[in-house]
Amino acid sequence: MINKKISIYISVYNGEKTIIKAINSILKQTMRPSKILVINDGSNDKTLEKLKSFGKKISIINNKNKGLSFSRNLALKTLKTKFIACIDADVELEKNWIKKMYNRINKNDVHWIGGKLIEKYIENKFNLWRSVRIGQQWGEKNLLNPPFIFGCNNMLNRDVLKKNCFYRNDKKYFKTNGEDTEYSLLLRSKGYNLFYIAKATCNHLADDNAQSISFRYWRYMYWGDGMKKRTLFRVFKNIIRQFKKAL
Repeated sequence: MINKKISIYISVYNGEKTIIKAINSILKQTMRPSKILVINDGSNDKTLEKLKSFGKKISIINNKNKGLSFSRNLALKTLKTKFIACIDADVELEKNWIKKMYNRINKNDVHWIGGKLIEKYIENKFNLWRSVRIGQQWGEKNLLNPPFIFGCNNMLNRDVLKKNCFYRNDKKYFKTNGEDTEYSLLLRSKGYNLFYIAKATCNHLADDNAQSISFRYWRYMYWGDGMKKRTLFRVFKNIIRQFKKAL
Protein backbone atom coordinates (compact mmCIF):
# COMPACT_ATOMS: atom_id res chain seq x y z
CA MET A 1 0.00 0.00 0.00
CA ILE A 2 1.32 3.43 -0.98
CA ASN A 3 0.58 6.31 1.39
CA LYS A 4 0.54 9.58 -0.55
CA LYS A 5 1.06 11.56 2.66
CA ILE A 6 4.55 10.10 3.15
CA SER A 7 7.86 10.52 1.38
CA ILE A 8 11.31 9.42 2.52
CA TYR A 9 14.88 10.49 1.87
CA ILE A 10 18.39 9.18 2.35
CA SER A 11 21.54 11.28 2.35
CA VAL A 12 24.50 9.18 1.28
CA TYR A 13 28.23 9.73 1.03
CA ASN A 14 30.31 6.76 -0.15
CA GLY A 15 27.67 4.27 0.89
CA GLU A 16 28.23 1.62 -1.78
CA LYS A 17 28.35 -1.21 0.78
CA THR A 18 24.93 -0.60 2.33
CA ILE A 19 22.81 1.68 0.15
CA ILE A 20 21.13 -1.15 -1.80
CA LYS A 21 19.95 -2.85 1.39
CA ALA A 22 18.70 0.46 2.75
CA ILE A 23 16.62 1.24 -0.34
CA ASN A 24 15.32 -2.32 -0.69
CA SER A 25 14.09 -2.18 2.90
CA ILE A 26 11.99 0.85 1.93
CA LEU A 27 10.60 -0.87 -1.15
CA LYS A 28 9.55 -3.86 1.00
CA GLN A 29 7.55 -1.80 3.50
CA THR A 30 3.95 -2.82 4.19
CA MET A 31 3.15 0.91 3.91
CA ARG A 32 5.25 2.47 1.19
CA PRO A 33 6.06 6.15 0.69
CA SER A 34 4.91 8.02 -2.38
CA LYS A 35 8.48 9.06 -3.18
CA ILE A 36 11.99 7.89 -2.33
CA LEU A 37 14.60 10.63 -2.64
CA VAL A 38 18.31 9.90 -2.40
CA ILE A 39 20.73 12.79 -2.06
CA ASN A 40 24.16 11.71 -3.24
CA ASP A 41 26.43 14.05 -1.30
CA GLY A 42 29.52 13.95 -3.49
CA SER A 43 30.26 10.22 -3.29
CA ASN A 44 33.44 9.15 -5.08
CA ASP A 45 32.92 5.39 -4.84
CA LYS A 46 30.32 3.28 -6.69
CA THR A 47 27.34 4.73 -4.83
CA LEU A 48 25.89 6.56 -7.85
CA GLU A 49 26.21 3.45 -10.03
CA LYS A 50 24.24 1.43 -7.48
CA LEU A 51 21.60 4.16 -7.19
CA LYS A 52 21.05 4.20 -10.94
CA SER A 53 20.28 0.47 -10.85
CA PHE A 54 16.92 1.29 -9.18
CA GLY A 55 15.77 3.25 -12.23
CA LYS A 56 12.52 5.16 -11.72
CA LYS A 57 11.86 3.60 -8.33
CA ILE A 58 13.86 6.40 -6.71
CA SER A 59 14.72 10.04 -7.39
CA ILE A 60 18.36 11.14 -7.17
CA ILE A 61 19.90 14.54 -6.48
CA ASN A 62 23.67 14.78 -6.95
CA ASN A 63 25.56 17.34 -4.87
CA LYS A 64 29.09 18.34 -4.20
CA ASN A 65 29.99 17.23 -0.68
CA LYS A 66 28.17 19.86 1.40
CA GLY A 67 27.41 17.89 4.54
CA LEU A 68 24.47 16.26 6.21
CA SER A 69 22.66 19.39 7.35
CA PHE A 70 22.68 20.79 3.82
CA SER A 71 21.28 17.53 2.46
CA ARG A 72 18.55 17.42 5.10
CA ASN A 73 17.44 20.95 4.32
CA LEU A 74 17.47 20.20 0.60
CA ALA A 75 15.22 17.20 1.19
CA LEU A 76 12.80 19.17 3.35
CA LYS A 77 12.54 21.86 0.68
CA THR A 78 12.16 19.33 -2.16
CA LEU A 79 9.62 16.92 -0.69
CA LYS A 80 6.05 18.22 -0.37
CA THR A 81 4.22 15.47 1.50
CA LYS A 82 2.76 16.08 4.96
CA PHE A 83 5.13 13.54 6.52
CA ILE A 84 8.81 13.22 5.58
CA ALA A 85 10.70 10.17 6.79
CA CYS A 86 14.45 9.76 6.81
CA ILE A 87 16.99 6.98 7.29
CA ASP A 88 20.75 6.84 7.07
CA ALA A 89 22.42 5.05 4.18
CA ASP A 90 23.53 2.23 6.49
CA VAL A 91 20.08 1.54 7.99
CA GLU A 92 17.82 -1.37 7.04
CA LEU A 93 14.16 -1.05 8.06
CA GLU A 94 11.97 -3.81 9.43
CA LYS A 95 8.94 -4.22 7.17
CA ASN A 96 6.42 -2.31 9.36
CA TRP A 97 8.66 0.62 10.29
CA ILE A 98 6.84 3.22 8.19
CA LYS A 99 3.42 1.95 9.23
CA LYS A 100 4.27 2.13 12.93
CA MET A 101 5.83 5.56 12.64
CA TYR A 102 2.92 6.92 10.62
CA ASN A 103 0.23 5.52 12.92
CA ARG A 104 1.83 7.30 15.87
CA ILE A 105 2.76 10.65 14.33
CA ASN A 106 -0.61 10.88 12.54
CA LYS A 107 -2.25 11.46 15.94
CA ASN A 108 -0.91 15.03 15.60
CA ASP A 109 0.22 15.47 19.22
CA VAL A 110 3.87 15.03 18.17
CA HIS A 111 5.74 16.46 15.20
CA TRP A 112 9.02 14.53 15.09
CA ILE A 113 9.26 10.84 15.87
CA GLY A 114 12.14 8.39 15.96
CA GLY A 115 12.44 4.61 16.11
CA LYS A 116 14.80 2.06 17.63
CA LEU A 117 18.11 1.30 15.92
CA ILE A 118 19.57 -2.18 16.55
CA GLU A 119 23.15 -3.11 15.74
CA LYS A 120 23.02 -6.02 13.29
CA TYR A 121 26.57 -7.38 13.37
CA ILE A 122 27.31 -7.62 17.08
CA GLU A 123 29.43 -10.75 16.61
CA ASN A 124 32.06 -8.14 15.70
CA LYS A 125 33.42 -6.92 19.06
CA PHE A 126 33.76 -3.35 17.82
CA ASN A 127 30.10 -3.24 16.82
CA LEU A 128 29.11 -4.79 20.14
CA TRP A 129 31.06 -2.10 21.99
CA ARG A 130 29.39 0.56 19.86
CA SER A 131 25.93 -0.82 20.66
CA VAL A 132 26.65 -0.54 24.39
CA ARG A 133 28.53 2.77 24.51
CA ILE A 134 27.08 4.87 21.69
CA GLY A 135 23.87 3.09 20.76
CA GLN A 136 21.34 5.15 18.81
CA GLN A 137 18.16 4.37 20.74
CA TRP A 138 16.35 5.18 24.00
CA GLY A 139 15.54 1.65 25.15
CA GLU A 140 12.53 -0.65 25.25
CA LYS A 141 9.76 1.79 26.19
CA ASN A 142 8.05 4.60 24.29
CA LEU A 143 9.10 8.05 25.43
CA LEU A 144 7.45 11.43 24.99
CA ASN A 145 10.02 14.20 24.50
CA PRO A 146 13.26 12.20 24.77
CA PRO A 147 16.49 14.25 25.00
CA PHE A 148 16.62 14.25 21.21
CA ILE A 149 15.55 12.28 18.13
CA PHE A 150 18.34 10.35 16.44
CA GLY A 151 18.91 11.42 12.86
CA CYS A 152 19.46 7.86 11.63
CA ASN A 153 15.73 6.98 11.47
CA ASN A 154 12.83 9.35 11.97
CA MET A 155 9.66 10.91 10.53
CA LEU A 156 8.80 14.61 10.53
CA ASN A 157 5.46 16.39 10.29
CA ARG A 158 6.06 19.02 7.62
CA ASP A 159 3.90 21.52 9.53
CA VAL A 160 7.01 22.47 11.54
CA LEU A 161 8.47 24.10 8.44
CA LYS A 162 5.79 26.79 8.67
CA LYS A 163 7.87 28.20 11.53
CA ASN A 164 11.05 28.04 9.45
CA CYS A 165 12.33 24.98 11.32
CA PHE A 166 15.26 23.98 9.14
CA TYR A 167 18.66 22.57 10.02
CA ARG A 168 21.62 24.86 10.53
CA ASN A 169 24.42 24.96 7.95
CA ASP A 170 26.46 27.88 9.20
CA LYS A 171 29.37 26.03 10.85
CA LYS A 172 31.56 23.07 10.01
CA TYR A 173 30.19 21.52 13.20
CA PHE A 174 26.83 21.02 11.55
CA LYS A 175 28.45 19.27 8.59
CA THR A 176 30.09 16.72 10.85
CA ASN A 177 27.75 15.61 13.62
CA GLY A 178 25.20 16.82 16.13
CA GLU A 179 22.58 18.15 13.73
CA ASP A 180 19.95 15.87 15.29
CA THR A 181 20.46 17.25 18.81
CA GLU A 182 20.33 20.81 17.55
CA TYR A 183 17.19 20.19 15.52
CA SER A 184 15.51 18.56 18.51
CA LEU A 185 16.26 21.64 20.60
CA LEU A 186 14.92 23.90 17.86
CA LEU A 187 11.61 22.05 17.62
CA ARG A 188 11.17 21.94 21.39
CA SER A 189 11.85 25.69 21.59
CA LYS A 190 9.00 26.22 19.10
CA GLY A 191 6.61 24.18 21.25
CA TYR A 192 6.65 20.96 19.21
CA ASN A 193 6.67 17.53 20.85
CA LEU A 194 9.10 14.72 20.08
CA PHE A 195 8.41 11.00 20.49
CA TYR A 196 10.48 7.82 20.63
CA ILE A 197 8.62 4.67 19.53
CA ALA A 198 10.46 1.55 20.65
CA LYS A 199 8.62 -0.93 18.41
CA ALA A 200 9.53 0.85 15.17
CA THR A 201 12.81 -0.97 14.70
CA CYS A 202 15.58 -0.98 12.13
CA ASN A 203 19.04 -2.49 11.78
CA HIS A 204 22.34 -0.64 11.72
CA LEU A 205 24.53 -2.13 8.99
CA ALA A 206 27.76 -0.39 9.99
CA ASP A 207 30.64 -2.83 10.47
CA ASP A 208 33.52 -1.19 12.31
CA ASN A 209 37.15 -2.10 12.87
CA ALA A 210 39.62 -0.65 15.37
CA GLN A 211 40.45 2.35 13.17
CA SER A 212 36.88 3.21 12.17
CA ILE A 213 35.45 2.84 15.68
CA SER A 214 38.19 5.10 17.03
CA PHE A 215 37.38 7.74 14.43
CA ARG A 216 33.63 7.36 15.01
CA TYR A 217 33.95 7.69 18.77
CA TRP A 218 36.28 10.67 18.55
CA ARG A 219 33.81 12.36 16.21
CA TYR A 220 30.93 11.65 18.59
CA MET A 221 32.65 12.91 21.71
CA TYR A 222 34.20 15.99 20.07
CA TRP A 223 31.32 17.13 17.90
CA GLY A 224 28.38 15.47 19.60
CA ASP A 225 27.99 17.97 22.40
CA GLY A 226 25.39 20.04 20.59
CA MET A 227 22.89 20.07 23.46
CA LYS A 228 24.72 23.13 24.82
CA LYS A 229 26.62 25.99 23.28
CA ARG A 230 30.14 24.81 22.54
CA THR A 231 33.00 26.40 24.46
CA LEU A 232 36.60 25.32 24.90
CA PHE A 233 35.88 24.33 28.51
CA ARG A 234 32.83 22.25 27.56
CA VAL A 235 34.70 20.50 24.76
CA PHE A 236 37.55 19.62 27.13
CA LYS A 237 35.10 18.48 29.83
CA ASN A 238 33.20 16.35 27.33
CA ILE A 239 36.39 14.70 26.06
CA ILE A 240 37.44 13.76 29.60
CA ARG A 241 33.96 12.43 30.43
CA GLN A 242 33.73 10.37 27.27
CA PHE A 243 37.28 9.06 27.69
CA LYS A 244 36.34 7.72 31.12
CA LYS A 245 33.16 6.24 29.67
CA ALA A 246 35.13 4.48 26.93
CA LEU A 247 37.44 2.87 29.49
